[in-house]
Amino acid sequence: MLRVLQQIVIIFLLILTLAALPAIIEVNSADNKLEWNFEQLPTIYGDFISEISKGSLGNYQLGEQVRAIEEDIGDNFFTSLKVMLIGVNSAIIISLIFGIFLSRFHLTKVFNLILNILSTIPDFIIIVISMILAVNIYRWTGIRVISLRPDAGALNTWFPTLLVAIAPTLYLFKLITVKYFQTSSEDYIKTAVAKGMSLNYINFQHVFKNIEPFITAELVKIISLAIGNLFIIEYIMNVSGITKFIFQSNEIQPIAIGLFSMLLISAIVYLSVRLVFYLFKRGFIYE
Repeated sequence: MLRVLQQIVIIFLLILTLAALPAIIEVNSADNKLEWNFEQLPTIYGDFISEISKGSLGNYQLGEQVRAIEEDIGDNFFTSLKVMLIGVNSAIIISLIFGIFLSRFHLTKVFNLILNILSTIPDFIIIVISMILAVNIYRWTGIRVISLRPDAGALNTWFPTLLVAIAPTLYLFKLITVKYFQTSSEDYIKTAVAKGMSLNYINFQHVFKNIEPFITAELVKIISLAIGNLFIIEYIMNVSGITKFIFQSNEIQPIAIGLFSMLLISAIVYLSVRLVFYLFKRGFIYE
C-alpha cells in the first residue's frame, strides 16, 4: 500500500512538473542560455491543489474567451476515450486473429507483407499520407472520408480511430507472429499435433494461453504508442479531444488537467483490454 501511494505521489508531481515547464523555463537573452526556476514548483503544486480543493478544475482561454474547464472537458474526454478504446482494442483483436487463428492462410502472408512495409515508415508520415489519400478519394469519387470540422461527429472520429490503431497493430502483430512460431516449435505443441488435435483447438487451448502473458506485458507500450499518435492526430485533424487543453493553452491548469485525463484514459483502456481477455478466456479457453 505504501509503495502504491509513493507511485501516485511521484506521478502526480511528475505530471504537474511537465505542465509547469513553460512557466519554470526562461531564456536569458543576455547570456544566451536557459534558466530553470525550480523554486516556483512548490507554489505551482499548492495552487493546483487549492483549485481542485475548491471543487473546480480551473479555467482556460479559448481565443478571447475564458471558459471553465469542467464545462468543456466532458465531451472532449469521451471523444478521446472512444478513439483510444476502439483503436487499441481493434489493434489487439486484429493482431490476434491474423497472428494466431488465421496464421495458416495465404491472406495472412499478404497482411504480414503490408504491415512489414508500413513498419518501415514513421508513424507521422503514415498519418500525413493517409490524410492526403483521404482527400484524393474525395476528389476522385465525391465520397467524404474525413472532415476537419470538430463538430462533424462520426466523420471526424472514425478516421482518427483508424490511424490510432495503426501503430499498435504494427507492433503487436510482429510480436505475436514471432511468439507464435516460437510456441509452435515447443514439444507440447508437437505432442498435441501427434495426438490428432485440431489446429483450432491447439491455437485456443495452448498457443493463445502461452502468448497472452507476452501481450499483457507489452500493454503499457502498446497504449503509449496509441497515445503518442493521438496527440498528433487530434492536433492536425482538428479533433475536439482532450489534447485541446494541452495544445491550445500555455497555462499550467489546463495542461495539467489534460495530462491527468490522458493518464485516466490510458488506465481505462488498459482495464478494458484485460476485461476482453478475461471474457475471451471464460468463453473459449478451458482452464
